[in-house]
Amino acid sequence: MSNSKYFSFDHLCKPPDMRISPADAVRPITCLDGSIANSGMFFQGSWLMGPFKEEGMVSHDSDELMLFFGSDPANHEDLGAEIELWIENDKLLLTDTCVVFIPKGAAHGRMKSVNVRKPVIHCKCLMNSGYYAETPAKATASAGTYAGNKIEKYAPVDGFLPPAPEGFLTRLVWIDGLKLQGAPYLEAVWFLTPNETGPAVHAHEFDEIIGFLGNDPENPDELDGEVTLFVDGETIPFTKSCVAYIPRGVMHSPLLVPRLDSPIIHFSGGNGGDYARRDIENKDMSRSGMYTSDR
Repeated sequence: MSNSKYFSFDHLCKPPDMRISPADAVRPITCLDGSIANSGMFFQGSWLMGPFKEEGMVSHDSDELMLFFGSDPANHEDLGAEIELWIENDKLLLTDTCVVFIPKGAAHGRMKSVNVRKPVIHCKCLMNSGYYAETPAKATASAGTYAGNKIEKYAPVDGFLPPAPEGFLTRLVWIDGLKLQGAPYLEAVWFLTPNETGPAVHAHEFDEIIGFLGNDPENPDELDGEVTLFVDGETIPFTKSCVAYIPRGVMHSPLLVPRLDSPIIHFSGGNGGDYARRDIENKDMSRSGMYTSDR
């Protein structure tokens, strides 16, 4: 069977009730659930197009990462909106590109936009569950417990920056267990130019999601470019917004961008607390360059 089974280009596996009004404030991009390669991780990407309000609070039987990306690559830190999100009894005000960590069982919700000047890319990632499930919840934790669960900027604690060709990308956010205790790993960047180099073939000891999102809310399915990813020996080219699920131990990469007509958001994340990989050449776990071949 083709390894393209690992990829989801669909946007239909959405939660049964988004609890957001008006409904047209949310425009789906792509979604991943357990029907894709028995995925053990759920992902949903959407555009937030205008003012909205979310009712109630819920919890999940899984750690969750919420991503909020500003849609202007030239001003990548600015979210282009003011969004309120509650975790238990802490209100987070989001004004910059960021990732929010919501631990398993924590009540969260009551999200609303205070001001939306530009459409925002918003993603939900359940890191330990292949399907979306929510339970109505009430806040019980003391105020201040989750006030620091918002991470902005790409700034790993150890200062390591994976090498990349000059001008190829802009780094957006990085989160892991060193940055925020208990958090899973995820990083995101803008791809700005074509690139014919990529990381060496490798695998991880965690399940991974790898995503590619176009930057046109009027055509959310389109990357406006071409990306090629190698998975388990197969070359898979695509031109649509998508997310891939790479089970632990599956060899993948390099990742190439032979054509890029408009910037693309790329992210990768896993249900391990830190990034490490096993290169096929040396079979050792290491933290090597994510985007360029190790030379």
